[in-house]
Amino acid sequence: EVGGMCADSIAEDFVTGLFMHAKQWKSVYHAEVLAEGLAAEDFLSYSKQQFRWARGALDVIFRYNPLFMRGLTWAQRIQYLASASFYLSGAVVAIDIALPVIFLFTGLVPIDAPGMLLATIFLPYMFVTLYSIQLVSNYTFTFPSLGLSMSAFTIHLRALWAAMTRQRSDFSVTAKAALSGNFIKLSTVHIAYIVLTVVGVGIAFVREGMSASLINNMAWAGLNIGIFIPFIRSSLPARIASRAAPTPAPRPQPSQVASNV
Repeated sequence: EVGGMCADSIAEDFVTGLFMHAKQWKSVYHAEVLAEGLAAEDFLSYSKQQFRWARGALDVIFRYNPLFMRGLTWAQRIQYLASASFYLSGAVVAIDIALPVIFLFTGLVPIDAPGMLLATIFLPYMFVTLYSIQLVSNYTFTFPSLGLSMSAFTIHLRALWAAMTRQRSDFSVTAKAALSGNFIKLSTVHIAYIVLTVVGVGIAFVREGMSASLINNMAWAGLNIGIFIPFIRSSLPARIASRAAPTPAPRPQPSQVASNV
């Protein structure tokens, strides 16, 4: 168990490496697959897996914070802390999605800066970030995967609260076969966000008309909604989700390809 709270093999391996390096042991990369694991094949299993991973990593931070562990080099401290602190991003996403909604209902501007100045700073940052993610993922990172990762902020927030309050969490083994059903409860926050945004846009339009601030925050909230769509679609029953998914373009038959060549 990690911190006596949540057992997870990844967190246990993390802690093992942490203590080995703290005792001046060295590790090397072995470029051979020795064991393979199964990925979650349904939304419920994915959610449980994400909670387990987040809880294990956050337990490491609160119980064995690498930043203050003796025996580690500063490079090791930063690397271990950066790896374990990924799941704190749930709080960052929660703040990010809340800011445009607060403006829509109250008129409070989250960032007081000229639109062009904001675009000059934000757009390059966004594109460099996305390009960096593509590079480190060998160009396999897609928008749906980004949507699932960011939309899991609700799961990461639950894990953060459980780690901070030291709640005991049962270990949930990932199902070996896909589970079917309606998992819409797991995306109620995301659906509520869409409803709040639509209502907020109406309130803001009545309050100030189609102002520059309203356009900017509508675009901000609209981007968040676009990110949530893959997550919401995944929580729907398979029959409904297949109807909501875009229809893929038909693949050409070999005879068609040969004739085109």
